[in-house]
Amino acid sequence: MRRLMKFLAVVTALAVVVAAQTQIAAVTSESAFQLRGVGVTPGQGVPSWPVMPGDTIQAGQTPLTLTFSDGSTIVLSPGATAKVELAGKTPVFQLQAGSAHYMLKTLSSVKLEQLKATVNPKDVVGDLVIGSDKLPAGWWTTGHTLAVIGGAAGATALGVGVAKAKKASCKGDNQQGNNNCQGENQQ
Repeated sequence: MRRLMKFLAVVTALAVVVAAQTQIAAVTSESAFQLRGVGVTPGQGVPSWPVMPGDTIQAGQTPLTLTFSDGSTIVLSPGATAKVELAGKTPVFQLQAGSAHYMLKTLSSVKLEQLKATVNPKDVVGDLVIGSDKLPAGWWTTGHTLAVIGGAAGATALGVGVAKAKKASCKGDNQQGNNNCQGENQQ
């Protein structure tokens, strides 16, 4: 009976540890940054690093991109600090210093916070700022947008945020320019 109780205690402890280690997002950056208080140097054959509940992240000299499982992205400005949590099944992004640019799939896909205050976004794209009414001049560029799109594609290829596309069902004679396709993937 004691062996059974010990076995059940070990299994329960392992289940708690595994549940606590749920990956919330993947982080990518072009320069060194901090994750869980440890310095990370990109370019060593690792395209992204997992972000777990309770992790703190500090961007280095370049923006840092967080890509969540649904494809939502948040880009920290250089030097900005954030913490990531999990509330039920919803990721929580808490900006602690600096600024961030978010691109959410839906208004509720990631709960946004500035310090401890909840932010209720009015749009799926926007900015969070702590300590100033202005974002740092010039930090968000077309190159950063392309990096976010590339990071999201890379994360998707790694199995983060995989989406299924509906096939179009087409009727008609496409050789004569008549395209009677129905579905989301119309051409």
